[in-house]
Amino acid sequence: MKLTDLKSKLKKRELSPIYLVDGVDGYIQETVKKSLMTVIPEDQRVMNIGTYDLETVDLGTVLDDARSAPFFGDYRLIVLNNPVFLTGEKTKLKFNLDGFLNYIKDPEPTTILLISAKYEKLDGRKKIVKDLKKIAETIDASAPKENDIKKLVLQYVSEKESQITDDAIGELILRTDGNLSQIINELKKLTLYASGNEMIDLNAVQKLVPRSLNQNVFDLINVLMQGNIRQSIDDYSILILNQEQPLRINAALVSQFRLLLQVKILMERGFSQGKLAQELKAHPYRIKLAMQSARKFKIESLQRAYLGLINLEEQLKTTQRDPKELFELFLVKFRNGWS
Repeated sequence: MKLTDLKSKLKKRELSPIYLVDGVDGYIQETVKKSLMTVIPEDQRVMNIGTYDLETVDLGTVLDDARSAPFFGDYRLIVLNNPVFLTGEKTKLKFNLDGFLNYIKDPEPTTILLISAKYEKLDGRKKIVKDLKKIAETIDASAPKENDIKKLVLQYVSEKESQITDDAIGELILRTDGNLSQIINELKKLTLYASGNEMIDLNAVQKLVPRSLNQNVFDLINVLMQGNIRQSIDDYSILILNQEQPLRINAALVSQFRLLLQVKILMERGFSQGKLAQELKAHPYRIKLAMQSARKFKIESLQRAYLGLINLEEQLKTTQRDPKELFELFLVKFRNGWS
C-alpha cells in the first residue's frame, strides 16, 4: 500500500489493528506516524500514545501496553521504532517472538500497532517476517518512483486547496533531486505563494526553489563531457561565486562520475532502471538522469574524467594553488586525452 492509499483509507475511518511501514524514506515513515496520530483526539494523546525503541526495550513491555484499554478514548496507538528482530542484525536483547506472533494473530481491537521498519531490507527468511507481512497492513516506504512522487505532490497541493502544473512538478523534482522530504518543504513555500491564484506554475518553481548542488554539478558534467571548456569554466566559477567550497564541488563531481560509470557498465549488462536503483542503492530519479547521460558518453571518457577528478581532489588538499586554476588544468588535460 502507498502513502496516498493510507490517507484515503483514514479519511473513511478504515483502520487496521497493525501497520508495518517498510523502507528507509524518512518523509513517508514520519507522515504515516502523524497520520495515525490524528485518529486519536489531541487531548487524549498523552495517555493513549506509546513509543518504544526496540533496540533498548523488550517486546514484553510493548505487548503489555498494547493489550491495555484506551484511557477515556476509543483507541491507543503503539509505535515500535527500530524493530531489529525483523532484520539480520544482531542484538543483545532477547525477544519473545512467540508472544509477539500470538498478539498479531489476535490483536487488541482498540489498539493500533505501528511497526516502523526503517531498513533497506527485512530478513524475509524469518518466520516472524513472513507472518507479519501476511497479517499487517504494509505501507511501502522505499524511495518513491517518479510517478509516486507526482501523486504525493498532487495530493499535498490539493489538501492546501491549490493546483500545480505538470511542468512545475517536473522542475520541482529536478531541483530537489527527487528528495521527498525536500519536495514537501518546498511545497510549503509554493502553496503559500500561490494562495492568491491557487496555481503553482513553472515560473513559481524557478523563482522560489533553488537548484541543488547536485543539479548544478550534473549540468556542469554534461557541458564538460561535450568538450565545452569555456562554459565548463564559467559554470565552475558561478558555483565558487555562490560560496560553494571547491572540495565540496569536487566531491559532488566525483560522486556523479562514479555513478555514471557504474550505470554505464551495468546498462551494458542489461540492467533495468529499477534493478540499477536496487543494485546501486540510489534514488530512482537520480538513476533515471544518470541513464540519460550515460547513453551519450563512452566508458573510456567517463573513466578519464573520474580519475582526473580524483587527482584534482588530492591537489586541492595538498597545494595552495587557486582551485579555479587547478580545475582549468584538469579540463585541458581531459580535452587532450590526459596525455
